[in-house]
Amino acid sequence: MATTVHNSISRVLIVDDDPSAREGYSYPIEELDMEPVFEQGPVTDLVRFTREFSSRADAILCDYHLKKHDYAKFDGDVLTAECYKAGIPGLLCTTYADANVTMDRGHLRYIPSMLGTNPTPDDIVLSLARCIEEIKGTFHPTRRPWRQLVRVVDVSEQREYCHVVVPGWNSSTKVRLYLDTLRDPVRALVNPGQRLHAQVNIGAERYEDLFFVDWEPE
Repeated sequence: MATTVHNSISRVLIVDDDPSAREGYSYPIEELDMEPVFEQGPVTDLVRFTREFSSRADAILCDYHLKKHDYAKFDGDVLTAECYKAGIPGLLCTTYADANVTMDRGHLRYIPSMLGTNPTPDDIVLSLARCIEEIKGTFHPTRRPWRQLVRVVDVSEQREYCHVVVPGWNSSTKVRLYLDTLRDPVRALVNPGQRLHAQVNIGAERYEDLFFVDWEPE
């Protein structure tokens, strides 16, 4: 897999609102004999960003929190996911241990790997290789999406979030989903006891790694 990465990637765009952090990310990239390219910002237009990407780099390494200092209009999970959809391999880095719990689980479908803020060269190679394989349609068993029944257990009083159970994964584990990440008409249907369907990676070993996309009313 390392050969695949080195054959297809020579430049990595580093996206972080902190110049010193961008510099720090460049060291393991240089150890891989790849060229780090620095995004100075601001990053405001996702469509333009992905359309023009190939003229700048072959892959992206992105920090999670990007909205500080008006560096970007969205956070790194949004940017990394959009790059994946455009066929651009990407890595998301964060110091927040609960990032994959609090972020939109729909975005997790398009983020094969999340790393800390001090990734090693091996971390980068393995994560980029997994992303490249997914974009080609080959999924690791923990990441393959399957159509699954999803049952709503409860909804917060202010309808900010709900807890759901995926019987095909674990019938006793309640997973929190934020309602603002769901689109109508599905969001309007979210009530205790409601049964829905979604594409879920039921091979995930941890609930933090579950993603939910392509929702359907039952």
